[in-house]
Amino acid sequence: MLDHSPHESRSILIFGKGDSAQELSEQLKDNGWQIFFTQEKSQFKKLFQHHLFEVVVIFLSAEPEPIITEYEELASLNMATKWIAIIPHENWLEDHPNFLFSHLFYDYHREPLRYDYFLATVGHAFGMAELQNKQLNQLQVPQDSDDIIGRSPATALIKRNINKIAMEDATVLITGESGTGKELAARKIHQRSKRKQGPFIAINCAAIPETLFYSELFGHEKGAFTNADSKKIGRIEAADGGTVFLDEIGDLPLNLQVNLLRFLELNQIERLGSVTSITVDCRIIVATNVNLEKAVEDGLFREDLFHRINVLTLHMPALRHRRQDIPELANHFLSQFCEGHMHKTFTQRCLNAMNQYRWPGNVRELMNRIRRAVILSEGNLITEKHMDLSFSNHQNIVSLKEAKDKAEKETLILSIEKSGYNHTLAAKNLGISRTSLYRLLNKHNIPM
Repeated sequence: MLDHSPHESRSILIFGKGDSAQELSEQLKDNGWQIFFTQEKSQFKKLFQHHLFEVVVIFLSAEPEPIITEYEELASLNMATKWIAIIPHENWLEDHPNFLFSHLFYDYHREPLRYDYFLATVGHAFGMAELQNKQLNQLQVPQDSDDIIGRSPATALIKRNINKIAMEDATVLITGESGTGKELAARKIHQRSKRKQGPFIAINCAAIPETLFYSELFGHEKGAFTNADSKKIGRIEAADGGTVFLDEIGDLPLNLQVNLLRFLELNQIERLGSVTSITVDCRIIVATNVNLEKAVEDGLFREDLFHRINVLTLHMPALRHRRQDIPELANHFLSQFCEGHMHKTFTQRCLNAMNQYRWPGNVRELMNRIRRAVILSEGNLITEKHMDLSFSNHQNIVSLKEAKDKAEKETLILSIEKSGYNHTLAAKNLGISRTSLYRLLNKHNIPM
């Protein structure tokens, strides 16, 4: 979930390396903008995912061979955000042809920057983003439906697995790309479990500052630290009798993972500033969009914690692997957003474009695009242009190796899902040995 706190002031997210990026940050600060500046791509992604920015500035010279498609998935999180590119020289666009450039970026400037011109661009971009955000906020975000939408084999398998998992009371690990509905799946597990009368508390591990995480999760006593004027009940204690959902568990700092491990083993917590153990009865469901086994190998995630949470697993497939569900999902969101407004419908070309698009932001991106299209369309028909999908006929040129790897990975995922995650059956269907299957799953970072 996005934190709207930066929206309270004129905030800009800047990603770039070198003196130019630093100088631009200082110039914008001097002109009254609140700047979030980073030189690290991982930090840039985290900031964008967890805060609402009207304007994002990227120095494309920050990487020797920038891949614009990497930012496309991020852009799908908020369709109103205006992205501005800084290129090192005018010929850069000729040297790096990419059909997505004009789709992703609101405007671009070349170095050396003319700050007066750039400030004008930023001001216009901010105004347009603010206007679109206000329009989008007038439309109510659809509430979760009674069930996960879709009738494809992949979705049917998800529903069956949720029903099975809900009957148990063990820890659950949900995997899948961003926007695939991992929190929705966690809520469904809770609602169909014996704990359904208890609270469901969702915590985004990547959104809580490391210095506050222990207090947020386990609580603190009065006087435990400066400004701790009263006792605070942590979120795990508040979920007693219910379920705690820890999203993006892969982003939990190593030094805090041991605290979570202790709770999972003992079902006990200690508030910060206290030596008294408190027993808490709650179920833990965790989710991640990263390969935790690789994180263990890289020393970024504790192996003992991984084995403790990897008890029951549920994989949420990408939308491109359940295309049969796109029309039903699209019409569901459309009816929700049109409630109280003019009735609208999709043209056939729009439905075709939706089916051809690769949806890097998955169901969340589909919902956001439809939400935006309802506002932009003046009549009762929504076209592929309103959905901003007319560019989808343009294909980026990729190497044969990239194309082969992509096809191989998608075939593996489809085979695993169709076999009901039976590796022996999947290997047989693919005509390979189980050893070869495991090697390929590891190669493509596909959860086993």
